[in-house]
Amino acid sequence: MSALLAAATVAGTIAAVVRVTPAVATALTPPSARDFMGMAYDAARNQVVLFGGGDPRNFADTWTWDGVDWTQRTPAHSPSGRRGMGMTYDAARAQVVMFGGYNGGFLADTWTWDGTDWTQRTPAHSPPARYGMGMTYDAARGQVVLFGGFTDVFLSGTWTWDGTDWTERTPAHSPSAREGPGLIYDAALSLVVLFGGRAFPIYSDTWTWDGTDWAQRTPAHAPSGREYMGMAYDAARAEVVLFGGIGERLRANTWTWDGTDWTHRTAAHAPTRRFGMGMTYDAARSQVVLFGGITGPAGSLGDTWTWDGTDWAIPFRASLTVTPESGPPGTLAMVHGSGFGGGEEVVLIFIDSVTGITKLRIVKALGTGSFTKRVIIPLNATVGTQHVRARARGSGQSRRKDFTVT
Repeated sequence: MSALLAAATVAGTIAAVVRVTPAVATALTPPSARDFMGMAYDAARNQVVLFGGGDPRNFADTWTWDGVDWTQRTPAHSPSGRRGMGMTYDAARAQVVMFGGYNGGFLADTWTWDGTDWTQRTPAHSPPARYGMGMTYDAARGQVVLFGGFTDVFLSGTWTWDGTDWTERTPAHSPSAREGPGLIYDAALSLVVLFGGRAFPIYSDTWTWDGTDWAQRTPAHAPSGREYMGMAYDAARAEVVLFGGIGERLRANTWTWDGTDWTHRTAAHAPTRRFGMGMTYDAARSQVVLFGGITGPAGSLGDTWTWDGTDWAIPFRASLTVTPESGPPGTLAMVHGSGFGGGEEVVLIFIDSVTGITKLRIVKALGTGSFTKRVIIPLNATVGTQHVRARARGSGQSRRKDFTVT
């Protein structure tokens, strides 16, 4: 079974760049938890665009990210709900392009987003219906490139979009048929880079496309075989960034490609292991943005992360409430937190001005990054204002709330 279809089952059961320094705020309106959405940076409007995905419902909503918060858009027209589509920004025509996907059947429609509305295109030619393809914009040649995907079989065709029509290319060499490859344009090399994907077996190969032919690269190092990883080109640091994916197991590691070799990065913080996430480079804020995906027990995820070339971070302050806010030692209190990483462990502690720190419990955040758990205020708690604190192990998010011991 395809990883995308298997994920739906798992989720059901469990231009000129204006550089902006983002403010740190509490997320108010993030998209719901989902996986296999389309996500691309709209350079004409300096915002990230997210469409659809599933949980396993197929969403048909459009969202934009401005570096501070998510905003749901209300276009007059919209593609049908779907997941596993190809989506990228066409800089030559200043519009986001979306193709195909899956919504109970395989799709072969082409849509464009102009910042306000979606328009269905009617090209004379089109790739066959599919999902799980790689799709990116080739800036050197001013066209969108699509490779691979899955229907009832794994696909290997290379197609290009010129803003009006699709053209099937006939290169002398090509990666083998596969679904879920990473595909991104490397501006430093003026080449499209492909990594991994799956048919039988799971691939860990690296290829480049020069507008005419594919060439297999032979780096000294490479990530392990995987599919449905996140992949984006970090223009500020002139390198491709790869995160997560699924191969023999779920991954949560970060790799970068410098045009010659892959390097495994050791970030202090990182999202939980996942695949099927949205990931793109936000040029206005010089950082990679990652949203959602699917993991194990937490199912579909709804957290937002950014990569600055060195470390991953959640760009919101976490929030914490304790109910009741006061009571005697031994009080049973409800602790609610949000703004943490989806599926990550959060340590709850009680900080007493006299007796010090008492570990209350370790909780696992839901896919949305929230949790609600009961704790018992320590029996030796000192009368007065003390504190309950939540600190996440993966993201480093931390929040403290006063509790008055009576």
